[in-house]
Order: sequence, then structure tokens, then C-alpha cells
Amino acid sequence: MKRLTTLLTGAVLAGVTALPTTAQAESLRLAVGFPSASANVDAAKAYAKAVADYSGGDLEVKIYELSLLNLAEMSGGLKQGIADVGYLLTPYFPAEYPNINMAAELSMLLALNDPTGNEGLAYAGAMSEYIMLHCGDCVAELKQQNQVFTGGGASPQYGLLCTTPVTTVADLKGKRLRAGGAQWARWAKHFEASPVSLPGNEIFEALNQGVVDCTIQSAAELSGLGLMDAVSDITMAVPGGVFGGSGPSNVNRDVWQGLDADQRKALLHAGTVMSATAAVLYRDYGERDLKTAMEKGARQHDASPELVAASRDFIREDAKNIAQYYQQKHNVRDTADKIEVMRPLVEKWLKLTADIDSAEALADLYWREVNSKVDVDRYGL
Repeated sequence: MKRLTTLLTGAVLAGVTALPTTAQAESLRLAVGFPSASANVDAAKAYAKAVADYSGGDLEVKIYELSLLNLAEMSGGLKQGIADVGYLLTPYFPAEYPNINMAAELSMLLALNDPTGNEGLAYAGAMSEYIMLHCGDCVAELKQQNQVFTGGGASPQYGLLCTTPVTTVADLKGKRLRAGGAQWARWAKHFEASPVSLPGNEIFEALNQGVVDCTIQSAAELSGLGLMDAVSDITMAVPGGVFGGSGPSNVNRDVWQGLDADQRKALLHAGTVMSATAAVLYRDYGERDLKTAMEKGARQHDASPELVAASRDFIREDAKNIAQYYQQKHNVRDTADKIEVMRPLVEKWLKLTADIDSAEALADLYWREVNSKVDVDRYGL
């Protein structure tokens, strides 16, 4: 093997999930900063199997769930080689990944189109294609962090999970909305609501005690964040968008360079499995949680046509604010041009994923449209 793997102590190995492979397999440490009962870890298990399969047993993956790097440590830990592969959320690191975060912040463009139910699947594909095939500055900022991107990830569509019905422009005025991203905070302010910043583990109590009236989240967080018993009214048509700033299978660049072309291709191929599995599981969990919430007495509402139209007007104008912000705050070049590259990718991927019903079909789509087109003799080297 081109790289000597580190011998780890028994204490560090506690809780590790490993695939049975041959003694000759090179072992890669995958850090996932999520608990074991999550879509992310289930996706990591599918990724580990895919790496072994696509590499013909040359590579194996050991999964570290919350035991090697947490989400806030992931960027630096990958850069330093504490993990070989990691589940990175770029919005945690605004200064390090401004080009990628700008593209992720454009996810509300999804809401300018008719809903498909597969918005997360579409945006993961759009981000993968944008970063790997169209955004040299994205690849460069990953290089600065000693990383190689092998696939995107995205949540299901964001809506309003509330303690009171919110369906009109008038209903939004004066409401306190927990917003987990700048785009949703601006949306709240536009409609004279007050955005509130809260960590995920405090949202339940904030809803229960009336500190906030709604949280802007995907339906999958009804179970993921334990919000089921605090939410009584759900409006999923607005504001729209997804959390799209994910690199579920980013690879340490030193590790990547130590692999041969076939092994790098195997990691790119397995990256589609990681992305697809996470996106489909999140979608399915969201659909399940909406059904459960209705069974427990919550009410699901349609947004008024006036609110939908006004929200879309905001989204069209907000793209200009995003361009200006990233140019001024983070010195991102050619922001308007980059946004115009992203727009058609969003529409393209909404169409491509509209009828996707399985992780296998989605992984095949990601491979065919994006990852198979990456030149493993140049990319990340």
C-alpha cells in the first residue's frame, strides 16, 4: 500500500463499525459527527460497503460515530489527518468555504419551481455538479483545507413547524421564527417576523414555552430533534430551500494523493452512495414524520397563494443580496456569474430527480451525471 495506516489503541477503537475485509485492505477512518440512530450513520454504513465493493477489497472503512471528531472539529480534523474521510458541514466554517457556502445558501431557488418532494435529492446533485465540474474556486478552497470533495448532501425541504397556524402574510407578522441559516433569517425579516438563533437541542423547549412560534426546519427534524410533541401546525410550502452545505464523504488530500487512480475512482463512486443514501433516508424520514404528526393530532396547512407568490418574489431578489454579501464579506469573485451557473443546475436536477424512488437509482444518477466525469488523474492532485 502507498500509505501506512496508523495503529489505533483499543480505547479509541471503542464503538467503531468495521467491514470484514482481507488483511491486505488499507483502512480509512471515517468520522461522522452524528449519533448512531441517524440517517447519516446509516449512509456511512452504505458508503463503507460501497468502498469495499468498488475497490475490490483494497480499501476498507472504519466508522467513528461521535468518537473521533464532532461537527465543529471536522474541518480542522480532516485537514490535519485525524480522520481520513469526514462528514463536513461547511456552514460551520464560513471563512474557510465561502464559495461553497454561497452556493448552499441559494437553495431557496428550489421554491421557485413546483414541489416534487425530492428537493433534497436535487440539491445534493446540483451542489455536486457545481463544485466538482463548474467551480474551480470551490475546489481551491477545499485544497486549502487539505480536502477532496467526493459528493454533496442535502436535507429535505424546509417549512414552518409551528405552535399556531401560519398560512398568510399577515400570520407571519410579529411571529418569532427559529432560523438556522442566513437566508431563512432574511426571509423572516422580510415578512416582519423576528428570526431567532437557537441550537438544535434547545428548539423543543423554545416551542413548548412560547419562546418561538415556529422553527424553520425539514419535517425529518420532528423526530431528529424530538419536536413531535411541541409542534401542532405545519406549513411546508414556505419558505422552502434545503440545508445544502454538506460534504458527507470529504477525503483528506494527503490520503487521496497516496491512492492509485482505481482507488480514487472507487472513492468517487462510493461518494455517490453516501450522498444518495443520506438524501433518500432524510426524505423518507420526513414523509414518515409528517404522517406520524398528523396521527398525533397536528394539522398540516397549505400556504395561501398570496404568501407563496410573495415568498417567491423575495427569493428572486434575495439572490442579489447573497451575491453582494459574499463579495463584500468574503471576497468571493464573480458572485453574480456564479449564481447564474447555479440557477440552471437547480432546475436541471429537479427534473432529473423528480421520479427517483430509491437510493440505488439516485446513486446511479449521481455517478452518471457527475462523478464519472471527474478526471481521477487530475482532480484533487
